[in-house]
Amino acid sequence: MARKYENIENKIKSSEQPFYRFLHDALEGEMFDFLINLSSHTNVYIFSGIIRNYFLHNYLVRDVDVIVDSDETVRQLLGNHKYIINSFGGYKLKLGKKNLDLWRIDNTWGLKRVPKMFDVDLQTFIPSTAFFNFSSIIYSINDKQFIYTEDFLSFLHSKTLDYVFSPNLNQELCIVNTVYYSEKYKLKIGNRLLKLIRAWHLEGGRDYKQVQLKHFGEVLFSNQKIDSMLNSRKKVDNNYVK
Repeated sequence: MARKYENIENKIKSSEQPFYRFLHDALEGEMFDFLINLSSHTNVYIFSGIIRNYFLHNYLVRDVDVIVDSDETVRQLLGNHKYIINSFGGYKLKLGKKNLDLWRIDNTWGLKRVPKMFDVDLQTFIPSTAFFNFSSIIYSINDKQFIYTEDFLSFLHSKTLDYVFSPNLNQELCIVNTVYYSEKYKLKIGNRLLKLIRAWHLEGGRDYKQVQLKHFGEVLFSNQKIDSMLNSRKKVDNNYVK
């Protein structure tokens, strides 16, 4: 990793045990106990928003996203819990007051978009298949360890949104989330990301209302506002827009 990220990498390393304790406290018993039980049968990895928010000092947890090496025992461990099958054969359920989305690692959409690989640890490759750079990190429950890419270090260094893996089934949500996260966390939008989502937006036919209703339960940004925001962003230097 680049030397300029050395301090950030040290911060991540020193956060591995505190993050485990944070999970214990934040997941309120039932969810945490389920994940620990699951980790006794297979490798369990936390990813997505809960890690991003932790490093942005936002400790409210509503949803937990998990990938596992094997789902052979998952249905058995689900027991009497009500669940639905989500995208790519994963599971969606509620444990306590938290929502859990769970996938098998080799069934994640990003891995299905890359050539078949041999002799590669999938858990080290998964962070490279995230769309946003702030998601290019996972946490191993079993090893109490973060696995990440330089993209995540760059995000913590610059607080600039960028993309890592551009193929995506839900381009509308990527566009909406770029605007949403930029506003919510006061993050800059990188030129690479802005160029990509502008190109998607200009293809036309985007229904931002429906994707927001499904994802947020409400419409936060009108189509007109998104169009205006994307087209009013001005480049301020070679690295990012504000």
